[in-house]
Amino acid sequence: MTPPKSPSQISVVNRLQQLDLRQVGLPLVVILMIVFFTFKSDVFMTPGNFQNVGLQAAAIACVAFGQTFVILTAGLDLSVGATVALVSVVSAMVMNDRGPFVGIVVGLLAGVAVGLVNGLVITRLRVAPFIATLAMLSIVSGVALNLSGGTPVVGLPKSFTSLAYSRLLGIPVPLVLAIAVLILAYAVLRFTRLGRYIYSTGGNSQAARLSGINVRSTQLAAYIICAALAAIGGLILTARVASGQPTLGSDLALTSVAAVVLGGVSLFGGRGSVLGVAVGVVFVTVLANGLNLLGVSSYTQMMVIGVAMILAIAADEFISRKSRTRQNPS
Repeated sequence: MTPPKSPSQISVVNRLQQLDLRQVGLPLVVILMIVFFTFKSDVFMTPGNFQNVGLQAAAIACVAFGQTFVILTAGLDLSVGATVALVSVVSAMVMNDRGPFVGIVVGLLAGVAVGLVNGLVITRLRVAPFIATLAMLSIVSGVALNLSGGTPVVGLPKSFTSLAYSRLLGIPVPLVLAIAVLILAYAVLRFTRLGRYIYSTGGNSQAARLSGINVRSTQLAAYIICAALAAIGGLILTARVASGQPTLGSDLALTSVAAVVLGGVSLFGGRGSVLGVAVGVVFVTVLANGLNLLGVSSYTQMMVIGVAMILAIAADEFISRKSRTRQNPS
C-alpha cells in the first residue's frame, strides 16, 4: 500500500505541475547555443563580440520589457518599431538645435505621446489592440518619414553618440541602462498596486472590474509604459548609429513579441515575469549574433524566430489548457 503524501510533498508536486517548461528549458537552450556558437566561430567568445551582443540586447530589452506590460494585460503593441523610429528622428532633430538633454527629453515625450494615443484609442474608442497599434504603426512611420524627409538626421553631438560605447564600472552604458529598466519593471510588476492590477486585468478583466479595478486606466498605463520604454530603446539605437533614422527599429515589433513569448509571458494575459523576458531577449540576441557570424542570412533568421514563436505559443496554449483542466476536472 502506498503511504499518503505529506503536505510538503503535495506542495512540491503542485509547483512542478504549474511550472512553465520554458522557464527551465529556455535558459538551457541559451547555454547550449553559446557552447555551439563558441565551437563554430572563433569570433563569438571575443570581448568585441560580447560588446556587440550587449549593445544589441540593451535596445531589444527595453522594448521587450515595455511590451511585457501590454501583453500581460492581454494586449499587444505592434507600433513599438515605429515609435523607435519617431523618437530617433525627433530627438536627433531637437538635439542638433537645443543640445542632447533637451533632445532626449523631447524624444521621450514623443514616445509617451504615441503610447497615450494607443491607450486612448483602445480604451475609449474600443478598437482592438491589434488594429489600433497596426494603424498607429502606419501613422507614426509616416510622421517619422515626413519629419526627416526620408533621409537620416546626421550631425548629432559627440557627447550623445559616445554614450553608446562608454562604460560604467566596465559595463557598456546602454547595458547598464537596460539592467536598470529591468529592475524597475520587475519592481513595478512585483511590488506595486499597478503591477497587481495589470496581472488581474490580463487574467480576467471582468473579474478585475467587478473587484473595483479601473481596467481602462490600467490598460492605458500599460500602453504608456510600453511606449516610454520603446523610446528609451530608440535613444540607445540612435546613439549607436549616430543619426536619426526614420526606419530604425522596423523589426522590433516581431523581435520584442518573440522575446516576451519565449520568455514565458502568456499572450492571453495575466501570466509571466519580466525576468523570463530577459532570458528571452538573451535567446533572440545570441541566436541572431551567432547566425550572423556563421553567415546565415537575415531572412533565414526571421524564419527561425518565427518557428520558435509558433512553438512557444503552442506550448502556452497547452499549458493554459492543462491549467483549465486541473481547475475544472469535470
